[in-house]
Amino acid sequence: MQLLLWLFCSLFLSNISEAKAVKVKVIVDEDYPPYSYAVNGNPQGIYITLIRKAANLLKNDYDIQFEAMPWKRALKEIELGHAFAILPPYIHRQARPYIGPYSVTLLTERVVTVCHPNTYLPALLAPSNLDLKDFSNKKPLNVGINAGYLMFDDRYKALIKSGAIKIWENKSTQSNLQKLLEKKLDCYVNDSRAIQFNLAQMPSALDIKFVEVDEISRQTAHIGFSNSEHIKFAYKEDLINKLNQAILTIKAQYPEFKD
Repeated sequence: MQLLLWLFCSLFLSNISEAKAVKVKVIVDEDYPPYSYAVNGNPQGIYITLIRKAANLLKNDYDIQFEAMPWKRALKEIELGHAFAILPPYIHRQARPYIGPYSVTLLTERVVTVCHPNTYLPALLAPSNLDLKDFSNKKPLNVGINAGYLMFDDRYKALIKSGAIKIWENKSTQSNLQKLLEKKLDCYVNDSRAIQFNLAQMPSALDIKFVEVDEISRQTAHIGFSNSEHIKFAYKEDLINKLNQAILTIKAQYPEFKD
């Protein structure tokens, strides 16, 4: 009888403990290897591994779950308040007022432009050519970028406005690189590690040499938390504080998560 009572109490207390863990959904980019991507719907990548390890430290309080989807759709889900957080945006407070605050830094990424050899983008970017008069008779350069990404600085915005370069949004790093290989694009802008990782997975790229012509910026990647006016998350402040500390703890323990 005492054994049955002990088992009942153990199960009851276990259920209470499990019930305390609040389910939290984090939307992740499904096509941004090596950082965040999905294999048969299962999120993987450097950032996923990092946050999973951090989430394990919070498992008694929060059950953090991932859902992978295309980046533009992920941004819309956060804007509508359908999920608590998104992984891994750069900080763009003005362009994305529905995201805030941001977590501590996950990693720093180098945003670069790679091109076919001998494109005239370096000349376009030269300060002496800001009037663009020497390029008025040339065709616009076709520059690829992942859909929904915000990566251009004022130099590129001026070139886009002038018509000197034309931007093409494609679904993923791999689709952009494939179009670069097929010479449908002259250049492509993304994180340098993501570019090199994806090129290594493409046999057709082994004999092709692209040139890194520009470093646009160095951007820190984060978890962005919902600031949507459509829904309020009561646990927001507590979870952010605990998750930030957990991320810092994991980064200190594992060298692969250090810049």
